[in-house]
Amino acid sequence: MYFQTRYLQEKKTFDSLTGLDTIDLPNKGLLSGIELNIDGICGEGADLPDVWLHNRLTKLELVVNGSKVVKSLSGDQLLADMLYKRTPLYTHDMKNKSGASCEEFFHINLGRHYHDLDYMLDLSKVNDPELRIEYDFKKTGHNGWTKGVAMSDEPNRSVVLHLLREPPMEPKGYIKTSEIYRFTGGPSKKENMTIPRGPVYSNLYLQSFYAAQGLTLLLDKVELNFNNDAIIPLRVGPLELSAELARKYGLFRWTEQASYKGGQAYPMALESGHFQPQLIGLLAYIPGYIDLWGQANSLAFKDIATGLEPYTGNVNVAFTILGALPFSVAAIPYFDPWDERTWVDSKELGDFWLRVEGNTSMGTSVALKLLADEVVTSYAI
Repeated sequence: MYFQTRYLQEKKTFDSLTGLDTIDLPNKGLLSGIELNIDGICGEGADLPDVWLHNRLTKLELVVNGSKVVKSLSGDQLLADMLYKRTPLYTHDMKNKSGASCEEFFHINLGRHYHDLDYMLDLSKVNDPELRIEYDFKKTGHNGWTKGVAMSDEPNRSVVLHLLREPPMEPKGYIKTSEIYRFTGGPSKKENMTIPRGPVYSNLYLQSFYAAQGLTLLLDKVELNFNNDAIIPLRVGPLELSAELARKYGLFRWTEQASYKGGQAYPMALESGHFQPQLIGLLAYIPGYIDLWGQANSLAFKDIATGLEPYTGNVNVAFTILGALPFSVAAIPYFDPWDERTWVDSKELGDFWLRVEGNTSMGTSVALKLLADEVVTSYAI
């Protein structure tokens, strides 16, 4: 038994700055994951850029049999999915800086974690497997952030397939991940996010990735509900939810370089956590240590000489964040993806929903999304 990792594409330039590229996959082999590396040059002239490379990937889909979706995630959702599936993030060039190089690595897991021996996609049992990448490298805003700068040149991509060779046994199935429900927010809005009955679910994820509208800012309560209130295994507020996720998954770690402007709010890869910055270069200003919360934090820089005067110009910063809620995605901690006893066979239920109760800060522009991991064991079309 061994894993084979080989290029399907190497340094292939995207066809255009916006569009949809389709990549044909082989018709046999046990597919554990797809590695995607994208590198390019950030747009120039940015004063306070708030769009990163991953924000420009609007959808990444693995599709089989012409239209059957196996995976469907945006770039930021995929990065969050990687962390929850124990797949650490790697890059030395995570940047938003004007005219600077940028490079990000993504990994689409077909199992519960990186190189899961029990769950992967058997390509010989499907037809026409494709990876579809929908992108907009000219994007200048996303989710309420509006100060990005379009890229001028098409970036490159490399695609590496992770295939299990000489397996010791046949896999049990694969994990399908996609969005199953969304709604638009409103002050104190309450919504039963109905979960389709039929699949076996190994995990659910709630996302609210929007400027000043993160989960910790707009949630009052989140509740998992079986059979119309007959069983309510989870009902907590956002702080208890974050604490439980830290206990279950550990604190996530995020590292990057960025160009930040004093007093400007930026999207944070981890919604809740500690931002630990360090300046790049000889500058007369120092960043403050801040606690992240609700995608509503602005960064503060002070004059080193006095420690008092705020600085509102651009500063290049390298930083690490330790925290939870990657891209404002919260796994629902009722589930343990590695313990089948916690999975939910929804066909045995009458009703199944995630109830979201907003507070008065929930705005009317934010879309709350529910993603699901489904355990697929049959290849019937």
